[in-house]
Amino acid sequence: MDPATSKPPPTKGRRGLVLLVALFLLLLPLLVRADLNRFAIVSDTHVGSPDSVYPEFIRLMEEQKIDVILHAGDAIHNPGNQRQWTKLFDITGAGKTLHLAPGNHDLHGKQSLQVYLKYFPKPYYSFTDRDTLFVLLNTELPGEAGRITGEQFDWLKAELNRPFKYKFVFLHEPLFSLLFGHGLDRYKEERDRLHQLFVRKGVSLVVSGHDHLYLRREKSGITYIIVAAAGGNLSHFPKDADFFRYVLVTRKNGGYSFIVKDMGGGEKDEFTIER
Repeated sequence: MDPATSKPPPTKGRRGLVLLVALFLLLLPLLVRADLNRFAIVSDTHVGSPDSVYPEFIRLMEEQKIDVILHAGDAIHNPGNQRQWTKLFDITGAGKTLHLAPGNHDLHGKQSLQVYLKYFPKPYYSFTDRDTLFVLLNTELPGEAGRITGEQFDWLKAELNRPFKYKFVFLHEPLFSLLFGHGLDRYKEERDRLHQLFVRKGVSLVVSGHDHLYLRREKSGITYIIVAAAGGNLSHFPKDADFFRYVLVTRKNGGYSFIVKDMGGGEKDEFTIER
């Protein structure tokens, strides 16, 4: 046998190493997916505003060992401000995954959209985890602000045709705002078309921000939530840390558990989504 190509029989130590590597490769898909067993939802952090509590939110995420964040928009305070985008990612830190449905403070017009696309390569997108489809829409596209229409709506229809048990949609401006005319209700016909699409395609959850106050409601079998703010021009609200909230999500018993928490650890609401 050619010594250059011959291989000695594995020793006991090498056999153990081979088994360990094989076990790691077998479990790798589970390890990669484990991050989405727990994740957090936040909105309106307004990094760059003196009222932002995003650093405190990230500290809480690190304490709870959560490294996936879904953001319902207004991550920064001034559209197109590259320093604020840099600060956002510096605060977030390495090792975390940040998904964003952009808000009106993240982009406003074509120039700020180009800046946004330096940090997020697509204006709207989706990703999946096991039996769940996560869709992040863009309510602020130039010429289409306050609506989900055109190519984005056609793309959304195709995405929601995909056969997933759970379909979660994130967008900044709410379909059913706390403040009339402050969300997608400015264009009622297109808002209603979007809601009916969600109903037909079996969407389980729709998450938005923008109103800076928390609200949960059920409509046509869909759970709609508006996530409270974590910063930005809040002088007309009480300056109390308990006002700022986020949502902690845990995969549980084949479904999802949602706990709305304040920065002090208090729980303000709790609900589940199961099928």
